[in-house]
Amino acid sequence: MKSFIERQLYQPALVLPMVDLMQLMVSLDFNMGQVGLMMATRGARAALTRSRTLWNAGQGECAATDCVH
Repeated sequence: MKSFIERQLYQPALVLPMVDLMQLMVSLDFNMGQVGLMMATRGARAALTRSRTLWNAGQGECAATDCVH
């Protein structure tokens, strides 16, 4: 059972977002209103970036970070 828990917990996809959230909460003094606003802002920014990437890929263009000159 211990090895199962270790395998499940020590995955970067699970641990890194938790650490990022804890750092954000500490920096905002655990003000849940501000934490919620910052998480919504980060999510919206990530969604906008992803949609722009998909839109550019669909249009036959490449995003600025994907282009090689």
